Amino acid sequence: MCGPVGSGQLEIMKKNFGKVEVKRVNPELDEIPEDCGYNKRFKYDVDMHSNGIMGGCIEWCQIHCKSKWGWWFKQPATYTEPLLHNWEEQHAYMSFEDNKEAMAFFLAIGIANMGDKSR
Repeated sequence: MCGPVGSGQLEIMKKNFGKVEVKRVNPELDEIPEDCGYNKRFKYDVDMHSNGIMGGCIEWCQIHCKSKWGWWFKQPATYTEPLLHNWEEQHAYMSFEDNKEAMAFFLAIGIANMGDKSR
């Protein structure tokens, strides 16, 4: 389905999708440090009041964070089996090792993305 990889991005990213606006994340930021990213939890959590994490939040962390950061999800208590859950009912969190970076994230981009369940 996807074309060959060229200049750091998939060929599909070069296609025109009509009048649908597709926000592209900076292809130069494709490497998330090994000690950061999905399912990494640190001392300072930011409840996103949503069921997912926007790519812009991850991109902001790649650019601005010097300490460790990540994101994780909390399932409702009604789901006792980890493999059987409804992603639409999960709660998304961004997590930071440094409290100043957590606050900077919250003020810079976190507030604007809170409550967005369009993912």
